[in-house]
Amino acid sequence: MNTHIPLTLIGISHKTAPVEIREKIAFAKDEQIAVQKSLLNAFDLKGVLTVSTCNRTEVYLSGDLTPEEIPPIREHLNTFKQSTIFTHPQYIYVFQGKEAVHHFFEVASGLDSQVIGEPQITAQVKEAYQLAHEIHATDALLNKLFSFGLQAQKHVRSETFLSDGAVSVSFAGVELARKIFTGLADRTVLLIGAGETAELAAGHFLDKGVGRILIANRTFEKAAELAERFKGEAFSLDEIPSLLAQTDIIISATSATDYVLTREMVEPHLKNRPYNPLFLIDLAIPRDLDPEMDALDNVYLYNLDDLNEVVKMNLGRRKQEIPKAQKIITEYVKQFTDWLSTHASSQIIHRLKHYFEELRLAELKRLNSRLPEDGKEQIEYLTESLMNKILHQHIQLLKKNIRNPELYEQYLEFLHELYEIEK
Repeated sequence: MNTHIPLTLIGISHKTAPVEIREKIAFAKDEQIAVQKSLLNAFDLKGVLTVSTCNRTEVYLSGDLTPEEIPPIREHLNTFKQSTIFTHPQYIYVFQGKEAVHHFFEVASGLDSQVIGEPQITAQVKEAYQLAHEIHATDALLNKLFSFGLQAQKHVRSETFLSDGAVSVSFAGVELARKIFTGLADRTVLLIGAGETAELAAGHFLDKGVGRILIANRTFEKAAELAERFKGEAFSLDEIPSLLAQTDIIISATSATDYVLTREMVEPHLKNRPYNPLFLIDLAIPRDLDPEMDALDNVYLYNLDDLNEVVKMNLGRRKQEIPKAQKIITEYVKQFTDWLSTHASSQIIHRLKHYFEELRLAELKRLNSRLPEDGKEQIEYLTESLMNKILHQHIQLLKKNIRNPELYEQYLEFLHELYEIEK
């Protein structure tokens, strides 16, 4: 079905612009509300939805916009952000109709993300829609767009491996730990270091339900700060040897120039845990963990190269799923277009009914004084019957040609013009 879709997208993303450009036109939450209201007041639009994340700012506009009507909207966005970026041909893309629908479904499904298949984007799209919906900035078209986009995302997630496998080194470490241990609930993880890498790892382990988090750092105050955020316990680096006996997983990410953990420090504790593996992840450059420990029984040591290999393999697997995901999205675009076609039919049928009924009642009122009192009921029935028969012919014509895009569009256009019905 090739039904006309009155949807326009004006956007910028990591694919078209660097972060220093993107950040200049990103919308904060209050700005999203303000710009949506501003656009609805300034232009002939049915609805507006803005999606603004660290990787993209996109404005979806519901309304039958001609190519000539789009530049003033871009200028308006420039004025709102006190910028010239929204009219920059290199950074900004404009999609209309089916292309805009397809793009939205790709975004919601994680196909257009910097990291393919990232699940965070779906939550961000949901939040953006909720914000617009609460201030009544969305219309039937945008509501359905969001609904179909969410269905497409769920189908992609359940039918493909697009979101499977870790694609960051810190998360790859957590996934490997889950393979070595049957569960994390009764395990203790020791994070050595309190920087960004350790913070990411702590968050991932907490999300996966690890039982206990210990954080050791050269500066105890930083360890305590991180421990408070992640419900952990803080220690100094000097206390690491005393923590080894109670630790199952160690992740180290410091800026030390020497090993913070050596074979000599670890080996004495292994005899007390004969059937309990020790899992070590070295996320530092230069390395924090003595590579000699890899030779010890029941010790599993992974460094950055190992984890990057896992990430590379998972990204490759995700990329292989793209054709399958695209096929699903194309099917949902078709379903959305079919809905729109049916919606367009029901809209014009409803308006035609209203048009004929108004005409019928006006004529009856005009002739009321000339009509015999005892025949008014029959005349009411006759005029209503004639109206329904004429209307039925119109409905049948539309239904018969709903699968013939060109004729269907022509008939819709003809009915709109013939009865002066607003689109």
